[in-house]
Amino acid sequence: MRRACLLFLLLVAAGCAPRAHTVAPYRDDAAQADALAARAAAACAARGAPVPPQPFHTDGCSAWPDSIWVRCCVEHDIPYWCGGSPAQRLEADRELRACVAEVAGGTWATLMYWGVRAGGPPRLPFSWRWGYGWPWRARVPGQ
Repeated sequence: MRRACLLFLLLVAAGCAPRAHTVAPYRDDAAQADALAARAAAACAARGAPVPPQPFHTDGCSAWPDSIWVRCCVEHDIPYWCGGSPAQRLEADRELRACVAEVAGGTWATLMYWGVRAGGPPRLPFSWRWGYGWPWRARVPGQ
């Protein structure tokens, strides 16, 4: 029982993580942060999805070290913020795997792919979950 309570508290705490850019240059440069947010909103609109109510932010490679693949993670955050269908999530995760494979090789790409598949479902209370631009447990359009 104690273990279950501790796990529950950890999950809730993870879902309450700060919602702000944590990677450069977006953390330090408001103009670049605004440009990235505008690009994220345009990406949602291009998919025919509404723009989420919570502001766009990226934390780079959520719970994973930011390295030569951080650009891949920032790009992956855009569809994760928008949310959508399970097929769109799978496509976003496959694009992350391809990007990481290009810059760091297949082993890293496979590890990251399975990490986001396991840790990013929309029903988990994490700040990096699929559809994180929507309040947790809200009905995300397309899901």
